[in-house]
Amino acid sequence: MYRRSAFWFLSFAISVLLISCSSRRDIDAHATEYTIAFGSCNKQWEPQPMWEQIVKNDPDLWIWTGDIIYADTEDMDEMKAMYDTQKSNKQYQLLKNRCPIIGVWDDHDYGANNAGKEFAKKAESRDLLFDFLDIPSKDPARQRQGAYQSYEYNIDDILLKVILLDVRYFRDTLGTPDGTMLGLDQWEWFESELKKSNADINIIAGGVQFLHVDHGYEKWYNYPKDYVRLLSLLSAPHVKNPILISGDRHIAEVAALTHRDQLITEVTSSGMTHSYEALKRETNRYRKGPLVTVKNFGLLKISNHKVDIELHNEQNDVLYRHTVMLD
Repeated sequence: MYRRSAFWFLSFAISVLLISCSSRRDIDAHATEYTIAFGSCNKQWEPQPMWEQIVKNDPDLWIWTGDIIYADTEDMDEMKAMYDTQKSNKQYQLLKNRCPIIGVWDDHDYGANNAGKEFAKKAESRDLLFDFLDIPSKDPARQRQGAYQSYEYNIDDILLKVILLDVRYFRDTLGTPDGTMLGLDQWEWFESELKKSNADINIIAGGVQFLHVDHGYEKWYNYPKDYVRLLSLLSAPHVKNPILISGDRHIAEVAALTHRDQLITEVTSSGMTHSYEALKRETNRYRKGPLVTVKNFGLLKISNHKVDIELHNEQNDVLYRHTVMLD
């Protein structure tokens, strides 16, 4: 597996050159194994020992799946200071100096708990998120509303596509007839990204859980038409090996269902600085393995024929491993 910082620098340079002509940044990893680390729910003022453990796993890519900071404010100067606090964290710098970082928000870094399209400062907040992620000014994602993005990575003979969905900027108020999570423009973009995808693995990331139907918190199933539309889209024959990653819940779990003969897998990793340890039981009809209620981060270890999904605690112990065989 490639692990040299010089190559990462070259890859980043190539991605910058491609931005002007593509909505995606292509990084040719030429690796026999590729490790994606991801997590969410990170209080910027708390101790953050997770980063040292994450770096020990030698990740090739980090994906934020929301609540990068806990801002909950309409004061954009205050929000910027919070992002600056996180970005300057010495432990976080260990990761930032090691591998590319991409990501999308959830509610607390968006600006208000459980907020949707009604949030008054969403445009300004989006720009601060993209500044934190070092997304260049000419990136196509900067030219549209919302925080959704897509990327492609070549891993030896595997093409990996990562789609980051924004479940805040366009989201209708819960209970709105025919309400939507993504809004018209993002739905059209998402469908186009998958329609033209010839990736061997399609990773779709977003703040709230995709597959869960049983709990009473924020989830895709609260918007039934979008939930059905999502499953239909992901089960299209040309969409190979869809893997969903999410955060939000301060717990971790792996879930899977088969829809129209397509296996759809989701891994939730949430609670890097705090977790829902008081939660002992929660029904999830699609869960595989345990419900994890301690602080955690996730890994996807991709090789030629499989993806190993791992959930790790703050001591870097593997709490659960689930393997997806590639079609």
